[in-house]
Amino acid sequence: METFGSPLPSPGKPLPAVLGWSSATAAAGAVLFGLPGSLLLGVRLFPWEVGTPWIQLVSALPATLPFTAAALGLALLAVWTGTRRHHRAGGQLVLALLLAALLMAQSALVLPRAIPATRAARPVQIAGPGPGPGLRVMTLNVGESGVDAARLLAEARNREVDILALPELAPQGLEALVEAGVADLFPYRSVDVDWVGVGSGLFSKYAMEPRRRVPGTEFHQSRAVASIPGTDAPVKLTAVHVQSPRPGLIWNWRQELRQLGTLPAQGPAGTTVLLGDFNSSADHREFRALLAGGLTDAAHAVGKGLAPTWPVNSEVPPFVAVDHILVSAGVKVTDVESFILPGTDHAGLVADLVLPAP
Repeated sequence: METFGSPLPSPGKPLPAVLGWSSATAAAGAVLFGLPGSLLLGVRLFPWEVGTPWIQLVSALPATLPFTAAALGLALLAVWTGTRRHHRAGGQLVLALLLAALLMAQSALVLPRAIPATRAARPVQIAGPGPGPGLRVMTLNVGESGVDAARLLAEARNREVDILALPELAPQGLEALVEAGVADLFPYRSVDVDWVGVGSGLFSKYAMEPRRRVPGTEFHQSRAVASIPGTDAPVKLTAVHVQSPRPGLIWNWRQELRQLGTLPAQGPAGTTVLLGDFNSSADHREFRALLAGGLTDAAHAVGKGLAPTWPVNSEVPPFVAVDHILVSAGVKVTDVESFILPGTDHAGLVADLVLPAP
């Protein structure tokens, strides 16, 4: 009798062999897929400062988790294939164990950002003896070309934002905001916009006193002290825009991040909120040092620390969170959301905060 199609595999023949896989092929694939995660984990754990290109690449560590998981799967496939063929699979087994350890180490560093702080081993700071007033803050790096002012204000209005921070605000962007009626929504402002440097601005529904911008930085970073009804403590605000860690500018980037860590101690005692484009992620040692000084990343606190904010509106999918909202001790974070508007390569963030009670 004539038969058609491929013959069925014999019962004793392993499926990988039928598919053209060999133990060596699977092991080679495992090494290839595991390489990015192993390299970036090494950079992440390296005890000293690193330079280009590692300082830029380490921020992609979370994106390598799926590749490491695939590598482990291939290594296990290599072990199974070798065993079924009655070959020695000691090397493949060692590879699988190493990749399992790599995946566990990566997961230990990355996945806690997706766990709300109330469920974490170390609880987040809790507001005082009773709930204080709520405050909704929003930040967006508007980019050199700028986003549509009317659409930006509509986003802030629909979200009932109390305070808006706009890093990279240009003179024409500020003019467009004024024409679109920013003063109707936010009567108070602190802006540092000129034709000399890259500007920024803070806008508030509540009374706000401008302060001198952060000194000595490449980009203007506006500051202000807001008075929020329902709390006696002033809220010290900074629209953050840190220099990016490009080749030749890494020293500046480090210095600007260190300088941000000194801001909570400056000026009157009160609550600190730093929001904007930090050009750094939790995989940068310098950003973690900033948090270690007593600040909390709002997105991490609610289990959304892995949501990337850059690049958006791009052919490259977003893969890193460089935009943050940091709060000082005593502030409770209840929610964080991101949004995307045309005209910028950064996603915006909105955070709901509960300030300390009087």
